[in-house]
Amino acid sequence: MMCSSCGKKAFEKFRGRYYCRECFIRKYEGAVESAVRRYRMVRKNERVLAALSGGKDSVAMLMSLKSLSRKLNFELEAFFIHLGIGGYSDKSLAVSQKVSSILDVELNVVRIEDYGFRIDDVKRKTCSVCGNVKRYLFNRFARESGFDLIATGHCAEDILANLLKNMYSGNIEWSEKQKPRIEGYDRMIGRIRPLYEMSERENLLYVLARELPFVSEECPHAPSTVWKEIVYDIEKRVPGYRVSVLRNLARERRDEKTEYKYCKKCGEITTSSICQFCRNVMKYSKKSS
Repeated sequence: MMCSSCGKKAFEKFRGRYYCRECFIRKYEGAVESAVRRYRMVRKNERVLAALSGGKDSVAMLMSLKSLSRKLNFELEAFFIHLGIGGYSDKSLAVSQKVSSILDVELNVVRIEDYGFRIDDVKRKTCSVCGNVKRYLFNRFARESGFDLIATGHCAEDILANLLKNMYSGNIEWSEKQKPRIEGYDRMIGRIRPLYEMSERENLLYVLARELPFVSEECPHAPSTVWKEIVYDIEKRVPGYRVSVLRNLARERRDEKTEYKYCKKCGEITTSSICQFCRNVMKYSKKSS
C-alpha cells in the first residue's frame, strides 16, 4: 500500500486514506490544530499545564501541544501526579520523565503520598477517589504556579463513553463539563481537551509514528470498558457519529451556574463545607490516624 499523499510506502490509515509515517504525522497534527483552532482552546500568551500520565493519549497530547506552542504562541509545561499505585506509578513517572526530556518540556511532579495516603490504600470506589485527587491537585498546582489552562488527554471515546454513562445515570447536567474548553472562574483554572476529536487508535498510531515511549499497560484499577465498546459499536454502525455528537455537544450553551463554597480546611472551591479531597485525606491518610 502506498501513501496517498506522497507515494511512499504507507505506514497506516488515517480517516479513510493511507499515509506514510511522515504524512501520517502531518495529518494527525493538522487535525489536532484544526480542533484547537475550531474551538478556540488556546489563546495567545496563555500558560498551559499539560496533565501527563505516561499513557499514549497524554503523550500524544503533549507532543501535539509542543508542536503547536510556537505556532500559536503559548507557554507549555507538563504535570505528573505519582498516585502510589505500586510499580505502575513508578513506571509511569519514568516514562513521563523520558518523554518530557525528549520534547524539552519542563515536568512538574507531585506525590499524593505527601498527603499521607496512596491510591493503593483505597479499597472501595478507587476510581472515584483517584479522579478527585487528580482534579484537585491539577487545579491547585496550576493556580498556585500561575497557569491559565490545564490540558488533559481525554480523547473522543473517553468523552462519549462518559457522556453515555452519565446519561444512563441521570446526570444530564454533566455534559456541560465535557466541552473542548471550559473557562475558569474564581479559584478554578480553565481546562482544555486538545484531543477532543481524536480517537484512541489515532493517538496510538501517532506516538508509534513519532517513536515516543509510553506506558502500554492498563492501570490495575482501570474501570470496565463496556461504555467505550458501545461507542465503538455505534461508530461502526453509524460512521461519523463520534465527531457529530462531539461537535453538537461543544455547541451547547447553558446559563445555569452551580453555587459553590470554600472548603473550611484547604480553602478550595467545593459544594459542601469540606471538599471531597480533604475528606479523602481525612479518611485514608496515615498522618491523620
